Amino acid sequence: MSKPKFSSLPSGTTAENLLSLINILKKNNKNEDTVKAIFGMSNSVYTKTKAALKAFGIIESKSLDFTTDIGREIAFSSEENKKEGIIRIVKCYEPYELVLNSLVISRTDIKMTDIDTIKNLWGKAGFGSGDRNWNDGATFFMTIIDYIDFGKYIIGRGSNPTRIEWTDDIRDKISCLNIQSIINEQSGTTNTQEEDAIEANIVDTTSVVEEPEDITPALNIVDERASNLINNPISAVSLPSITINVDMIDWSEEKIKTFFKYAYGKFEED
Repeated sequence: MSKPKFSSLPSGTTAENLLSLINILKKNNKNEDTVKAIFGMSNSVYTKTKAALKAFGIIESKSLDFTTDIGREIAFSSEENKKEGIIRIVKCYEPYELVLNSLVISRTDIKMTDIDTIKNLWGKAGFGSGDRNWNDGATFFMTIIDYIDFGKYIIGRGSNPTRIEWTDDIRDKISCLNIQSIINEQSGTTNTQEEDAIEANIVDTTSVVEEPEDITPALNIVDERASNLINNPISAVSLPSITINVDMIDWSEEKIKTFFKYAYGKFEED
């Protein structure tokens, strides 16, 4: 039985810790002991925060180096652009996307989502490794939602559960994310098509090269088929073969001659 794709969800840390570790790694990622000391949290929190960076593709899986795309974009950006980068992660990370899409497909406007609802969504989808991972993972997710201004993270008190109170325009924000994803996909397809077209044009324009007159005989050998194509472009092209059956049993000799005259342009008697 294969291991689930999201057998363990990022947990045990906060969005604040995530950004703090990113800023530290931007300045020093060669000595992990130094990184831990500057981070200033317990070893457990450090380990889980680092694991979250790897799960989101911000740092490489086997080092503390930033990935070339999203990692560097977040690390070396302004605060507002960092937030945009985290929003992209939320959109692309399937367990988080599942929660956001549940708001869109709901028949009623959802103002609040409590921690149990998030845990149940992940449990049904097979994400996570049990109640503790779901609980800590949902809490971490809520801190991220609060950071990107999609909602407010509220810690439960008494009979009120820990929850996210969504912004009034949450559906519009999610819809914008979905539209942008479609645009990016189409843009990627278009760029690929344009690159293929450019490459084809390059091949076409460079394939016809005028040979210098003083070229040596050994290099002046032209493929017979290519020569025929240049000198006789129509005859060199393979045209479709068409067969027409004509019943001439009742035709007069004169009519038959006229037919062959128009069919072949000339008719000579033996």
